[in-house]
Amino acid sequence: MAQMIDIDLRPGEATLRSFGFIAVAGFGLLAALAWFEALVFAFGLGSLRVPLAMGFAIVAGLCGLFSLVFPRANLPVYLLITIVTYPIGFVLSHVILVTLFYVIISPIGLLLRAFGTDPMQRRILPEASSYWEDAPPPRSRSSYFKQF
Repeated sequence: MAQMIDIDLRPGEATLRSFGFIAVAGFGLLAALAWFEALVFAFGLGSLRVPLAMGFAIVAGLCGLFSLVFPRANLPVYLLITIVTYPIGFVLSHVILVTLFYVIISPIGLLLRAFGTDPMQRRILPEASSYWEDAPPPRSRSSYFKQF
């Protein structure tokens, strides 16, 4: 089976630089959430609150510094996050697609079938001598500039 998403294990400096700046925001947000014990950390961290928040803040600061000075130093963090989040994205994308198919597309198809509608005109007509349809007449060149 062909891969839908390729993991970039050798990103360029521009990618690592932009990743570092995004990581500053991401890890900074995680540090703030850990410090205030909100959202993901709402269960209470107890004595781990300060070290965890400081750890996220340090990683955020280092990613930002490395992005400015030496973007290649962001490679280990980039690879770790990419490899850890790939399976999560793979599973979630398939769950979302399956949900959309069975919640939206299948019921629409069942309703069309129940009402006898055939928008693609796939019905077999025994009285038809041919299923050929004439092509629409060619449009003028000026009509391409007036699409709507």
